[in-house]
Amino acid sequence: MDSALVLEEVGEIVTVPGPREPALPSRPAPVPPGGGRGHRGAWPMPRGPCPWHPRNRTWLAFLQLSVDTNLPVREHWPHNGERAPPVPGRFFWVFLPDQQPGVRQMSRNSNSALRGRIRRNALWLALGLCVSGTALAQSNTSGSITGRVAAGDTIRVESPETGFTREVQAGADGSFRIGALPTGTYRVVRTSPDGTTSVQEGVSVSVGTGTPVNFSAAGASTLDAVVVRGTSVSPIDLSSVESATILTEAVIDRLPVNRSITDVALLAPGTTKGDSAFGNLPSFGGATVGENAYYLNGFNITNFRNGLGGSTVPFEFYREFQLKTGGYGAEFGRSTGGVINAISKSGTNEWKFGGNVIWTPDSLRENQPTVYDRDGNLYIYNDRDAYDAYRVNLYASGPIVKDRLFFYAMGEYRQTDQKTFGLSTANDYETNDPFWGVKLDWYITDDHRLEYTGFSDEQNRDLVVVPFSPTAEVPRTFEGRGTQRTGGQTNIFRYTGYLTDDFTVSALYGKGELENSVFNADGGQACNYVVDQRSSPSRRLGCAAYSQDSYAMDEREAYRLDFDWHLGDHRLRFGLDREQNTAYENTYYAGAGPVVEDVFPAERGPFPGGAYYQLRNGFVLEYAYLNEGGFETTSNAYYLEDNWQVTDNLLLSLGLRNEQFDNKNKAGESFIKITDQWAPRLGLSWDVGGEGTTKVFANYGRYHLPVATNTNIRMAGDEYYVLRVYDWDGTLDPSTNRPVIDPAGYWDGEPYVIYGDGTLHDTTSLVNRDIDPMYQDELIVGFQRQLTPEWSVGVRAIRRDLKSTLEDVAIDAALNAYAAANGYDDFQAGGFDYYVLTNPGKDMRVGIDMDGDGIVEDVFLTAEQLGYPDSVRKYNAVEVTFERGWDGVWFLQGSYTWSQSYGNNEGYVRSDNGQSDAGLTTLFDQPGLLDGAHGFLPNDRRHTIKVFGAYQFADEWRASGNVLWQTGRPINCFGNHPTDAFAAEYGSEAFYCGGVLTPRGTAGRTRQMFSLDLGLQYRPNWAQDRLAIGVDVFNVLDNSAELEVNEIGEFDFDPDSYPLSTWGVPTTFQAPREVRFSVSYDF
Repeated sequence: MDSALVLEEVGEIVTVPGPREPALPSRPAPVPPGGGRGHRGAWPMPRGPCPWHPRNRTWLAFLQLSVDTNLPVREHWPHNGERAPPVPGRFFWVFLPDQQPGVRQMSRNSNSALRGRIRRNALWLALGLCVSGTALAQSNTSGSITGRVAAGDTIRVESPETGFTREVQAGADGSFRIGALPTGTYRVVRTSPDGTTSVQEGVSVSVGTGTPVNFSAAGASTLDAVVVRGTSVSPIDLSSVESATILTEAVIDRLPVNRSITDVALLAPGTTKGDSAFGNLPSFGGATVGENAYYLNGFNITNFRNGLGGSTVPFEFYREFQLKTGGYGAEFGRSTGGVINAISKSGTNEWKFGGNVIWTPDSLRENQPTVYDRDGNLYIYNDRDAYDAYRVNLYASGPIVKDRLFFYAMGEYRQTDQKTFGLSTANDYETNDPFWGVKLDWYITDDHRLEYTGFSDEQNRDLVVVPFSPTAEVPRTFEGRGTQRTGGQTNIFRYTGYLTDDFTVSALYGKGELENSVFNADGGQACNYVVDQRSSPSRRLGCAAYSQDSYAMDEREAYRLDFDWHLGDHRLRFGLDREQNTAYENTYYAGAGPVVEDVFPAERGPFPGGAYYQLRNGFVLEYAYLNEGGFETTSNAYYLEDNWQVTDNLLLSLGLRNEQFDNKNKAGESFIKITDQWAPRLGLSWDVGGEGTTKVFANYGRYHLPVATNTNIRMAGDEYYVLRVYDWDGTLDPSTNRPVIDPAGYWDGEPYVIYGDGTLHDTTSLVNRDIDPMYQDELIVGFQRQLTPEWSVGVRAIRRDLKSTLEDVAIDAALNAYAAANGYDDFQAGGFDYYVLTNPGKDMRVGIDMDGDGIVEDVFLTAEQLGYPDSVRKYNAVEVTFERGWDGVWFLQGSYTWSQSYGNNEGYVRSDNGQSDAGLTTLFDQPGLLDGAHGFLPNDRRHTIKVFGAYQFADEWRASGNVLWQTGRPINCFGNHPTDAFAAEYGSEAFYCGGVLTPRGTAGRTRQMFSLDLGLQYRPNWAQDRLAIGVDVFNVLDNSAELEVNEIGEFDFDPDSYPLSTWGVPTTFQAPREVRFSVSYDF
């Protein structure tokens, strides 16, 4: 038994000799277990349940035996080999060496009863001080404590922080389980029928997991030796089939990591950073950044409009994170990527106040490189970019009513100033809005608990745009001003009831807002947004700050009910949830309206929007757009899961989830309703050898993704979207830079292209009546091994297969052929008139008015007639992980991932062109756009290595590091389709360059990237662990590997322009070196 504590009774005392034990203090002062502080020259007793002395790298447990203080105390052996004087009384020190102890056999007392009493009490106390926590599958807001004692024993858990207690009686086999416990640290008391008690202190419970507390081995009444693990390495999780990582704020505080959910998620294996077009968001297991789910205290805070992120809560409000990278149970759904499940901080009986200041100065920040194209022309100018940010956080917590009602409240003031410079404009951004958050916990009784969580993440980001040139002074001919408004208020109420020892219920109600609006300062009336694309790179000419004025406000109202029932070897979990989501939209282009407007429906009145212009050589494109209304989506789900302990070594998890989605149009009518989406979740965990150190596990699951509300807005409203192309001689209005256009000078004789005619269409013409839901199948097989108490390793293989997707496809070509074959001689679709939501590559049944009589005909089109291939996305990966647990001196954790993500469809959103229209990307708009689309997808990274850790190299100083090495992403070449006329109208969207098919990902890869982050923290002893001063340096070597490149190989409608000098030129680099200072103080 390696790196373990072996307790040998020696008369009236217990001692643990070993080869590296230091000399004891001559007379250590009696100190309660886990408490007290030392002074200079003495050894401090560190806080926490399992103290550790850094200087000697030895676990230090302070035990108090239940023996008569009048008994003589015999000598004990310090590690220097010299006999130390007896230590009178009932207190003594016990050391747990970090290497194999050399156990000396010492004199035994002939009193066997005394020996047994000493042994048992030493066992209880040692385990109480140094309990290790194996994770057991739990709910998304709480954890549990389980274990085995003698039949008839009573187990009581007590929270020293809140006074909360629960008590259960062990079953006939001695097993017990106390579930639905709030996260925190507990005291566990075992009482036998004869009144004998034993205690375990410092039992930690984390979100979504459980902790085993075993007072005896298989109910044995005596033990000759006791093994207590002496480090905080995550033990092998024998009772879970999920792939999850739990990170507490305390762990992350030791690391140089940016304080955001995304940066925390990127520590987990199998995650990569998504494209910059979508912001700072993670990709899980090859899925797009729009396929994740985000939860706070059990409430879904995901952006349901397009899946991109969610509410932005400051890091200081969180207590811990559970990162589910795969294999999650039936309780979770609406995700084909990953789940980020967070728990906020709560108040306790101890009054606490504090705060911190975090500052990232621009003066210590490098800029990304300035970029030139292949002809030496300036392409991206970054030399003068600036970024300066600071945050001030204040918090207070404590009891409103001791042991019953608690609060935690925090506020954050955030100030960010950012300046970016382009080739034609300079942008100045400023953000300075506060955040507030509150958590209330009311323990009505020990059997009934109410919680409230409320926060506001409303934020305004002001923008000023002015003319700029990096090579010459330019007059300030305009000043565009605008504001981006994000966030909203969220309120969450939760009840937990312990109805019996084995049955608990949890009920949640929540309502949240999430806004993402942009407004020009003048209401969008003064200036149009004009882009000059006559040369590369393009230039901004119009004076509008944003191309559109857009009010976008989303509201979620959610209910859920969860039950947990423990029946012998079965633990049944079942529940249901409902979400009512409403999206409000009012979007139009800025500036004056179109030159000519003769398409907008007369019954809607004058067209209220502006126009957006793209200038080309000899012609100009004028876009007009309007979409407004309210759109509802309802999601319902219920689930049942049985965790069945078949044998002591084998656990089966058998789950089933059913989901239903109902998306409605602007008029409140269902336009897509999918029911009975059955999702099995099956898993097993095998404790190989029965010693708890080796685990083989497997998991199969099906995961559904709902139809994004963005689909309601774009497809099921009365969207107006018209493109007109005019001849143009290059003349601009000198006051606005709007092109001067002859209203009759249509380019190439085409008056317009109508993408949306402004009318509300019959829902039967929008959706395939035989549509199937979007879902993904996942298979995971893994192995974990605990090598020593400090070190564990693991390996798992993952297969993900996106079996079905939802996309809007144009069916004009298929309808024209259908009309010719069925006698509809007057029918003629223009190529962009009929977009239908369907499963690409499948047959379709849709309602179309084929003869113009106002009555829709039932039209059946085969997959062959439609001409679209199946949607394919597959992900294969092998992950190897290792962990050296934190022992008060150092810890190290890391992973290597080999992976491949391939197919013809990235998923919910599209990184190829930065399109966030979830489920409505351009990829499947025309069959020709799929030619050559199969290959390695944007989130494909063949090799990734992540290593992070921390080292307490001195009593007051800690260093930390975070390393990431990753191979590059595939590069494409997009151009004009040479043969598909409808696909050619999309310009440079096809996998053709120079008229030659260039399949996805065959144009090379970006360079590998390497990043090293370092941190240093100082905690002075004189401040009694209340003050922390830190500095973190990100990307210490200031590496600048490109993360994204320009993939446009030729101009729209100009295949002879291939290759553009800007094709393959970097557009985004890894974040440059920057320095972050932090100071925190807790009262």
